[in-house]
Amino acid sequence: KELQLAAQIQVSILPRKFPEVLGFDFGGHMDPARAVGGDFFDVFQIDKHHIGVLIGDVADKGVPSAIFMARSHALITAEGLHAVAPGAALKNVNDYLTHLEQTDLFVTVIYGILDTRNGEFVFARAGHEMPLLVHADGQIFIPPMESSLAIGIFEQVEFHEQTLTLAPGDSLLLFTDGMCDCRNPQGEEFGRQRLQETFRNLSSCRAQEACDALMQTLLDFRCEAFQDDDVTLLTIHRT
Repeated sequence: KELQLAAQIQVSILPRKFPEVLGFDFGGHMDPARAVGGDFFDVFQIDKHHIGVLIGDVADKGVPSAIFMARSHALITAEGLHAVAPGAALKNVNDYLTHLEQTDLFVTVIYGILDTRNGEFVFARAGHEMPLLVHADGQIFIPPMESSLAIGIFEQVEFHEQTLTLAPGDSLLLFTDGMCDCRNPQGEEFGRQRLQETFRNLSSCRAQEACDALMQTLLDFRCEAFQDDDVTLLTIHRT
């Protein structure tokens, strides 16, 4: 019963509905490897023209990770709702968590702010998988990877910001490493290349449709093999 309650609490943290924004739609899905997991995502309105976009993956799985996840999610969204820039928001949260020195857990994160007037997405990355952008013509763009540490390891870490722009018809995918690391019964990984090609073929779909189709493709690939890690997807489509 306690695990069931923990799972319900975790689900309640995830967004029940996404902001309604003219010209954009959003999709998300989380599939924990155990009763409760350490992944999270969120999409929330900051002001009239700015949307906060968040995805994270806590090291390890189970109840301790879920508790750390809830704390990390709350801290980052609180910073975001105060319109703090992505890099500064992650730095503030890291300073707080490392100051506590109460756990060996850490979390990889991407937190960004989408400007709905021009499609500009400014984001900061803390050791997380790079986002994947597919343009309307099918071209794939992956931002250059800069060195980055997860949150909760070292004090006084700076988190640099990067910028990409979603033009009309573009789709953006944020994901946790459980997606690429998932294996089929033969031990073969789903992998980045398969993810890129699958998402490219879905990029003209609405965001939630693309997200759901990606998850179904992964389930078909896994073919009831053991799930090693949480899998979380977050998609943005500019119509």
